Amino acid sequence: MAYFLKKTKPSKKGEYLQIYESKYIPGKGCRNHSYKVLGYVSDLIDKGIKDPIKYAKDIIKKLNDDSDNSIPQIGDYSSSKNVGYFLLKAMIDNLNVDNDLQLMTLRKQFKFKISDFIRSMIYSQIINPGSKLKAFEKVMPNIYDIQLFSYDQILDGIEYIGSDYQKYIELFNYHIEKIYPRDTKKVYFDCTNYYFEIDLEDELRKKGPSKENRKCPIISQALLLDSNQIPLGMNLFPGNESEKPYLRKSIEDLKERFNVVGKVIQVADKGLNCAKNIYAAVREASDGYIFSKSVHGKNLSNIEKEWVLTENDYNIFHDVISKDGKLKYRYKETIDKFEYSFTEDGRKQTFTVKEKRIVTYNPSLAKKQKKEILKEVEKAKTKLSIKSASREEFGDCIKYLSFESKDKTGNKIKINPSLNMDKINEDLSYAGYNLLVTSELDKNAQEIYEIYHGLWRIEESFRIMKTYLEARPVYLQKEESIYGHFLICYLSLVVLRLLELKVFNDELSSSELISFIREYNVTETPEKNYINNAIRSETYLKIKSTLGLSKLGNLYLTKKNLDNLLNDVDLNTSF
Repeated sequence: MAYFLKKTKPSKKGEYLQIYESKYIPGKGCRNHSYKVLGYVSDLIDKGIKDPIKYAKDIIKKLNDDSDNSIPQIGDYSSSKNVGYFLLKAMIDNLNVDNDLQLMTLRKQFKFKISDFIRSMIYSQIINPGSKLKAFEKVMPNIYDIQLFSYDQILDGIEYIGSDYQKYIELFNYHIEKIYPRDTKKVYFDCTNYYFEIDLEDELRKKGPSKENRKCPIISQALLLDSNQIPLGMNLFPGNESEKPYLRKSIEDLKERFNVVGKVIQVADKGLNCAKNIYAAVREASDGYIFSKSVHGKNLSNIEKEWVLTENDYNIFHDVISKDGKLKYRYKETIDKFEYSFTEDGRKQTFTVKEKRIVTYNPSLAKKQKKEILKEVEKAKTKLSIKSASREEFGDCIKYLSFESKDKTGNKIKINPSLNMDKINEDLSYAGYNLLVTSELDKNAQEIYEIYHGLWRIEESFRIMKTYLEARPVYLQKEESIYGHFLICYLSLVVLRLLELKVFNDELSSSELISFIREYNVTETPEKNYINNAIRSETYLKIKSTLGLSKLGNLYLTKKNLDNLLNDVDLNTSF
């Protein structure tokens, strides 16, 4: 268990202090509850306590010093050890980051190497993710021949690397560039958020539109990928802030930190498409963009909406056929000058850009979207049958209802809700259509389409972090520790992507690599040899043949075999 200070502002009276206890519950993870209420800062000062925060921290330090959480108590130690992490170790060895990591901590008196710490945390996050207490108690002790850390050291290390997490991203990027030169002519960008199982907000964790539709406070994450869809940068920001400015901020930071010169094409979804981002790309940075745009949103004129659906001699759709002879998608394009405007510092600014617009129709997407629309309509019908249903109870289906109309004088009057057939029919008519807007006039429509659809990789990256790496829910409380947690998740993703795309040439997915890494375990025999517990699979065969690991599938392995596997594989030689 561990103790920490929780500061809240429940009223105008000011800051309220409580000591919380964090305790690990088997099968449920880390759970926090109030251990001692200290009260309002103002009341404590009135009682003669000059510095209530220091007073609270002194109490917490004594509680943590008196607790036994620095001594490992491993309850589920196993003779079976994970060795599959050799792939992760080989990639980090290949990047050669250890010396620079150590130089970063020369002024910090750690009793351990920060490079060993980051390695062990990456291995644990991929092999068996969860709380930091779980990593200490259950994961690290069951990984063959890695550096172990006390629970206090893990908490201290996570907080330390989180205090300046961008430097570690920069360091890894610097070493990646030496071996796998980056292509930043196109960069992919998107955002997501992560929920926290807490009730009250703080400076970082704010209530906002959650991707999981939860009402808990959230933190947002912006992710930037290079042309090869390998992570290039990450920003973390409060959950109630708009995602749109972070596209500009991330691109600017990328160029400044890594001396990127020349034109960068920004690729992002419709949620990040705004006039200010277009202005920043083409007018301020001389960059390019490929954005998605809603085909029937309020920012599209009626003439543009009509162009999306109309087909005539001057407005022709071209079909793209798949290898099996089926319609993959249809497209048409136009080049024209388009006007945009945005408001900044209270002043409206209008500008014109010449851009290519490509409308596509995907029959598979149309089928999926029509099904979703009709599902929401049925939900709306069900709610209409409940006379006492409030406006809030309708949820997302409320967009297919009308709640007001106009009388003969033109005044709006409230009426009982009814189905909005005009909105339903409009959405059904635009199902399957998507509009791409781009500054890249010389690129053909199919090339633009393929570049844009590279965004699936960034969506997959978020999915990997939320599922396989279990980046959420987060059990940490301090802002720096939260940053450190997400840094480890980000670096884990980077290492997996490098293996996937640079070593195995996209022939093995990250999920397949994770499964292999988790399943490649050995059990020590009384004779001090090891039994290979891994299951033969297509992934195993691909790894064996690509890296030339002749003994990877042997039943009996010696200590020398394992040591060679961990220390001599540089992703090009066998052991």
